[in-house]
Amino acid sequence: MPIAKKISNSILGQDLTKEECKKLSKAIEVRHLVKGDILFDADTRDETLYILVSGKLEVLKMLTPDTSLTIDILKEGSMTGELSFIDGTPHSMRLIAKKDSEVLMLQRQQFEDLVEAHPMLTFNVMRSILRYSHKLQRKMNAKYLEMHRMIQSQYTAQY
Repeated sequence: MPIAKKISNSILGQDLTKEECKKLSKAIEVRHLVKGDILFDADTRDETLYILVSGKLEVLKMLTPDTSLTIDILKEGSMTGELSFIDGTPHSMRLIAKKDSEVLMLQRQQFEDLVEAHPMLTFNVMRSILRYSHKLQRKMNAKYLEMHRMIQSQYTAQY
């Protein structure tokens, strides 16, 4: 499948025309991961936005070099690396392919090269990133509230 079609089918393509997807595809790289490959590691910087096209990625918090805690499993359509992409923040987690996976990669420098020539394209990509980040925030808030309710009910049951 052509890269432009993969973009169109992804979260980045929600607000883009076919022509804009073609323009953006020139700035996108595709990476194929084999099960067990590390996409990126904690404390690294790469200023790259990743879109998972196929496969699954495990999000790990590294407790020691040999010990980790699974935080989440990213599925097709997930976006990751957005903070590193936007402001150069180092990654806080390790991402490993749970199975063979395909990832679209957009590096910040290639994206910034599009800003003057294609301002609406870049605006819509940033809107997609913000929309996805907002969705993640709502998901985390729901998990926090669920955990809070469990703790509250456990506390009141004891007293």
